[in-house]
Formats: sequence, structure tokens, C-alpha cells
Amino acid sequence: MKKVGILIFVVLLGLRLSAQEGFKLGIQAGLPLNEFNDAVSVVLGADASYMYPLGEVVDIGPAVGYIHGFAEKYQSTIPLSDLEPVQFLPLSAGVRFWTSNSFSFGGNVGWAMGINDGNDGGVYYRPTIAYLTSSSSEVNLSYTNINLDQAKWTTITLGLVYNFEPKYRTRR
Repeated sequence: MKKVGILIFVVLLGLRLSAQEGFKLGIQAGLPLNEFNDAVSVVLGADASYMYPLGEVVDIGPAVGYIHGFAEKYQSTIPLSDLEPVQFLPLSAGVRFWTSNSFSFGGNVGWAMGINDGNDGGVYYRPTIAYLTSSSSEVNLSYTNINLDQAKWTTITLGLVYNFEPKYRTRR
């Protein structure tokens, strides 16, 4: 119940920030790597962030997200009833460096709270490379790593982001 309360708080916080310029909403889909490759088939996620510009080259800000790893349905070595989805709620700080008007790289570092039973979460980092397709949208490629107690959650994802960018930016 505590986790549901935290999730509701984060959603309400996101709604409060949605009217602000600099706010970003993103979705991503990807594949698990390494240790979770046999237990999880596909990963979907969503995130919201507020990036504050420190000039024309660097943006910083907080981010919150949701990661859902769908349990593998076609596993032959583990009974299907034993496989459960893996879920995280990452809370992080991000930085982005703009190398040109269209390309950026950066990442997020923080803590990913585990939502499903038996998942305590862990240290979270997510480096990202992005291409700005218009003044309000971008496509990005990212690698996610969450250091759990006994394992590492690693994924590679492709994402779409909608930007509510400040009007004074001349980056476009």
C-alpha cells in the first residue's frame, strides 16, 4: 500500500509540473540483457522530467519514471506460473549536454524503487543519446542499469520524448 501511495504522489507531482516549460514526457520500449533475459521478454517504460537550462549547452533536472518488465511467457525451463513481472519506480537527477542543435547526450543517476514483491530496488543509472526531430520531440537510445542485491537489471531501450521547452531557447 505504501508503494501505491508513493506512485499516486509522483503522478500528482507530474501533473503539477506538466504546465511548466522545460517539462518532458517520454515513453520507451526495449529488451532486457544479461541476468533477466530469460525471465523478462519485453520492457516498457515512461518517465517525466523537468530540465532546467544552465545555458545553451547544459540542462539539469529531476526525473521520475516507471519501468515494467513483462514476464516471459514462452520459457521452457521455468514453469510459467513462477514468472512475475519486474517493476521499478526510478527517482533520479539528470544532465544533458547539447553537442549541436539536434544531438545531445547525458544521463540520469538515482535510486530505482522496486515495486513488485521481493524487489528492493537499487542504484539506478541511465546514459542516453538523443536526436531532436523537432522543437517538441526527440528520439533517444538508452541503456539502463539497476544494481540489485543479487543481480543487475540491464536493458537497452528506444524512446520517444515530448518536450515542453522554454520559448527563449534558440537551440532549434
